[in-house]
This record gives sequence, structure tokens and C-alpha cells, in this order.
Amino acid sequence: MRIKRVATFALLAFVIASVGFLVAKESRHSPAAAASSSGPSALAQPTEGAAGGTSAAQPLAKGHKVIAYYFHGNFRCVSCVKIEALSRKAVTEGFPEEIKSGRIEFREVNVDEPQNRHFIEDYRLTNKSLIIVELLEGRQVRWQNLQEVWTLLDSERKFLSYVRGGVSGSLKRG
Repeated sequence: MRIKRVATFALLAFVIASVGFLVAKESRHSPAAAASSSGPSALAQPTEGAAGGTSAAQPLAKGHKVIAYYFHGNFRCVSCVKIEALSRKAVTEGFPEEIKSGRIEFREVNVDEPQNRHFIEDYRLTNKSLIIVELLEGRQVRWQNLQEVWTLLDSERKFLSYVRGGVSGSLKRG
């Protein structure tokens, strides 16, 4: 009976230690925990970073422009990867002329990378998100979070239509 108690205690201690380790690891890598406040000026001049992310450095084209940002972290579930793929497809296949001319861009951004952490606060990100940003003369004028992408994953047709509608609405305002 004593061996059974010791084994139970040891297993319980192991489970508690494992959960504690995972919680500590997640809090260190969580985009919300890593958020910094670099302000809206960082939004106006994103450029492609080394890992396909975005950082503030290169000036944007003048005129009206729409950028579809897919924000993610280091950990990417199957649904997150699918949201990125469908979002990219909706934008690139739905607006080929605008992509070619530079009026629309699709960018994936890893907010776990230090240079991209400001986006968490800038767009109040709490999860992987598709954000449509409108720029006028290189300055951000409005943005919207297309939150329904999570609920439309089961219907590619509805997903593509929803994303294209959000992008199209932003284009028309310009």
C-alpha cells in the first residue's frame, strides 16, 4: 500500500511540474505577453523582413493601398495554416490586377518575432487574425479585423467571398 501511495504522489508531482512548465513556456512565447508599444508610426511603413515577416523601414507607395495582413505566432495549428492559405488565395486570385499594380498586398507576419510585436497592440490582436489595412499616401486611415474567417473554415466558397468582400470594401473607399 505504501508503494502505491508513493507512486501516486510521484505521478501527481510529475503532472503538476509538467503543467507548470508548459504554462511558463507559453507565457514566454505568447504574443500578448510579448507586446510592445511602438505606436502607430510603425504601421505606416512596413517592409518584408528576413523570415517573410514585417518590420518598419521602407516607405510605402503613394496613393490608396490595401494590405491584407495575416498575423500568426510561432505555433501554427492546422486551422491557422488553412486560414492563411485561404486568405492568400482570396486576395491573390481575387485581385490579380491590383496585386500586380501594388494597390493590394498580402503579407503574413509572425508576431512572435521581436520586430513585429508592436502589431499585437496596434491591432489589439488576441489570436491569429486577418487584418485589412487601408493606407492613403502611405499613412494608415483605417483597418478592420475579419474575425469571421474562423467560423467560415468549413466552406471555402463562403470564406473566399467574405475575405474578398472585406478587401473590395476597403478598395472602394479609396
